[in-house]
Amino acid sequence: MPELLIELFSEEIPANLQKSSVNTLEFMILNYFKEEGLSFQKSQVFWSPMRLSLSIEEVGLKSEDIEINKRGPRYDANDNAIEGFARGLKVNKTDLVIEDTEKGKFYFYKSFKKGIKAQTIIEEAIKKVIISFPWKKSMRWGSNNIKWIRPLHNILCVFDGKPIKFNIENIKSNSKTYGHRYLSPKLIKIMNKEDYINKLLNANVIIDPEDRKESILKSGKLLTNKIGLTFNPSNHLLDEVCNIVEYPFLFIGAFEKEYLSLPEPILELTMIKQQKYFPLYNNDGTLSRNFLGVSNIPLKNNKQIIIGNERVLRARLSDARFFFNNDIKKGLTKLSENLKNIIFHRSLGSMEDKINRMTSNILKYSKYFNSDSKLTLKAAMLCKADLCSEVVYEMPELQGKIGGIYATKNNMPEEVSIAIKEQYSPLGPSDKCPSIPEASLLSFSDKIDSLIGFIAMDMKATGSKDPFGLRRSCLGVIRILLENKIRVSIDEVIDDSYDSFKKYNINLKLSKLETNKYATEFIYERLRVFLRDKGLSQSVIQAIFGVSKYKDILDDVNRIYALNDFMENKKGKEFFSILKRVRRIVSIEEKRDNKTILPEPEKELFELNEEKDLFKSYIKYSKITEDLIVNKEYIQAMETFSQVSSELENFFENVQVNVKNTALRNNRLKLLAMIRGAFLNFADFSLIEAENEVK
Repeated sequence: MPELLIELFSEEIPANLQKSSVNTLEFMILNYFKEEGLSFQKSQVFWSPMRLSLSIEEVGLKSEDIEINKRGPRYDANDNAIEGFARGLKVNKTDLVIEDTEKGKFYFYKSFKKGIKAQTIIEEAIKKVIISFPWKKSMRWGSNNIKWIRPLHNILCVFDGKPIKFNIENIKSNSKTYGHRYLSPKLIKIMNKEDYINKLLNANVIIDPEDRKESILKSGKLLTNKIGLTFNPSNHLLDEVCNIVEYPFLFIGAFEKEYLSLPEPILELTMIKQQKYFPLYNNDGTLSRNFLGVSNIPLKNNKQIIIGNERVLRARLSDARFFFNNDIKKGLTKLSENLKNIIFHRSLGSMEDKINRMTSNILKYSKYFNSDSKLTLKAAMLCKADLCSEVVYEMPELQGKIGGIYATKNNMPEEVSIAIKEQYSPLGPSDKCPSIPEASLLSFSDKIDSLIGFIAMDMKATGSKDPFGLRRSCLGVIRILLENKIRVSIDEVIDDSYDSFKKYNINLKLSKLETNKYATEFIYERLRVFLRDKGLSQSVIQAIFGVSKYKDILDDVNRIYALNDFMENKKGKEFFSILKRVRRIVSIEEKRDNKTILPEPEKELFELNEEKDLFKSYIKYSKITEDLIVNKEYIQAMETFSQVSSELENFFENVQVNVKNTALRNNRLKLLAMIRGAFLNFADFSLIEAENEVK
């Protein structure tokens, strides 16, 4: 079946928009085909700075014939219903017919839509895309009414080896494209996808972005190996550079040795963000003064390109050194004096106010983190000072990191420098948590302050909207507590943070009770997602949460892991299987008698040895189990109590519960209710059973 190839050729599209734009192009075209009933098999996208390209294989020659038969309202329905039905189908009431059915007379709309030639559908699809493409920002040029991200010059549209010709204003579709704008700018005639890829490659355009990336990696390794340096680019920078060239030509440049005195983060960010260069490293891991650049034109006999890039970088580094030296002269203490002029949030005060609130929590929770309170307080007073620095003003990505460097330059204790550097960690699920107690406490206090502040101001995260990064802050709080094995009452932490806002006269919208309720729910919902992503059973999580007091995150997670591990072994499965039987029997009888069965059997009413043995076994193991639970040895507790399994099996094998003697029956049910009550405060096992029954 035929192949379709589309290319929209324009001026350079911003690097960060190319991939999303070509995916939108693919979605819009394929969605239109589906609406029109035009069949196809698979599609593939390509892109470069100047082109968005789409290839679709096995496209039908025409759309399918469609017979429409839709039933509407009853014959005697009111006019509004009938007209609404017609309006929804974009037809008139006179286009409807009345037919008898088994359920009475109904209005129907019947129509037959004959298949349309693929060429017509393709033309309409491309026109629709170009006219209605959802660019965030677009432009007009010349006398055109077309809007596009950059001036659109050409539309290539080849179907089954032949061009589909149409006009959109003064742009005519054809079977031609252009090669590299500097090296091969002539028109190239295209027959199909394979022809397109090969001819563009001969015209110095690598249309597949993965091939461009591979070319950069391969050439970069060869170049740097020759001079004994390491080239290990980040994926983000590699993707960005790949999207600013159509054919990569690599070169090695260098900056003056004197700039190596600047901190590595400043040098790296200057090269990466401002110039899109790849930093290179010596074998010992230190930053080299050489860098790898990528050009869109070859550098043979054109050293001016390298010289020009070096000159621009030199100017950038000179500015960075000037800013850095100015900051060092002022020092963190002097810089921190301006924090009162930096607004954290208009409803939550300045950065100085935020630090004051953080110090309140640091003083209270230092002992839980095993942190030196004096050092943590020192770090807190200076942690936001770099926001007032010239370097961070120019390079906001360095906040925290540059503050840690300044602390070291100002001869602060190492713990203070590290805490300032790591105050924002972890930034995400894959980022490392702070490495020392002082940094952990500082980060925890910062995140809690933001989380409770925005929640108390009723600025909650909703759906996909989370403008203040509350989910990220919440995950950071959870990870810091779990990875450092810190046991604090989240309930108290929330209330203490709320009180700190009140202490510094911040008017909050929600009450303390409302804030505590919502914040606790929010934290535990994020905890649920975090544990689910770790591969833990959702029903096990729910079983623990079902009885949780929602205070001690570490203890709740320890219980979840213990229960999950116990449930995964044979002994655990057998134990919970027999507990399930106990619960079922007791629940059925409670419903029948319409009352709760109390776990208080009378020993005097035991007639059979199996009853007596089960009771003795429970008494023996329940006390040990309770002590183990108090000591938070949860797996040992479950393994210990599971030893009643043999007596339970003997009981079910030899004892009839529903006997005619009411006193005997009730006493046996009370004995089972006692077994059912085991681990009542540990987990709600019925939630596990519910999931297993579904399976």
